[in-house]
Amino acid sequence: MELRHLRYFVGVATELNFSKAAEKLLVSQPALSTQIVDLEEDLGAQLFIRSTRQVRLTAAGEAFLEEAEDILRRAEEARQRVARVARGEEGELTVSFFAAPIMFFLPELVRRFRAAYPAVALRLRELTPDRQLAAFDRNEIDVGFTRPLPPGHPHLECEQLFEERFLAVMAETHPLAGRDRISLDELAGEPFVLMDRAVAVTLYDLVIALCREAGFSPLVEHTPDLMASLLMMVAAEQGVSVVPEGVRNLRDRQVAYVPLDPSPDPIPLLLSWDPGRDNPARDAFLRLVREGGPDIRQQVRLAE
Repeated sequence: MELRHLRYFVGVATELNFSKAAEKLLVSQPALSTQIVDLEEDLGAQLFIRSTRQVRLTAAGEAFLEEAEDILRRAEEARQRVARVARGEEGELTVSFFAAPIMFFLPELVRRFRAAYPAVALRLRELTPDRQLAAFDRNEIDVGFTRPLPPGHPHLECEQLFEERFLAVMAETHPLAGRDRISLDELAGEPFVLMDRAVAVTLYDLVIALCREAGFSPLVEHTPDLMASLLMMVAAEQGVSVVPEGVRNLRDRQVAYVPLDPSPDPIPLLLSWDPGRDNPARDAFLRLVREGGPDIRQQVRLAE
């Protein structure tokens, strides 16, 4: 028994006329009659009482009509759902982010995505870039806003959204806070506050490397887990730091951000995903991000 048998049966049961049903189903009447006979043999029951004057459903035919219509309805619903999922209009999507550089453009992206794909179950998870890698390995996230990846993750694909300069950050009471710019070696001997390397290995190693290029090894006294905590410690005069300029989005009171001269190479913000996992909803989100590329850059409050 195939779906076409059910469609033919429902067609005849609706019209109670083989000729009219064959015309609507776009098949010949003999072919339609043959298909109905095959169905009856498969079911082991007569579905129609046929005479030269009329066609009527048997009791078995009445019962089968309800089932056939339900099966056809569910088959059509399944076909439509598969099409929606394939287009990314239905499914699940988990987007991971870390707040500082994206807090001004991610809300708009989420609003636009929800408006365009209301049937997708969208979840947001705040994770540092390095914790995102573990989440990808556990198949817990589909997209990550992240930093350059350390070696050993060839299965992930990345796309650069924009770059951020590095800035020195210090308490607004610090003697260097009022300067237009400083050289990094002017911070030699200062206590440093850096993100814990266990949760931000890329950023930690970059700052250490920048300091060494400037001729000194920083004295790291505090290593908080969160960037907001780092800024709080800096504001409390517990040390200085070097941060990407998007961090200004988190706090601009009680701390001063000072450009570095010479300015180190900027740090990219990337969009990452695993192309080996099929998720049309993720692909729809990636398209939305790409379409809003210039607008994203304009919405990020970066130091000038």
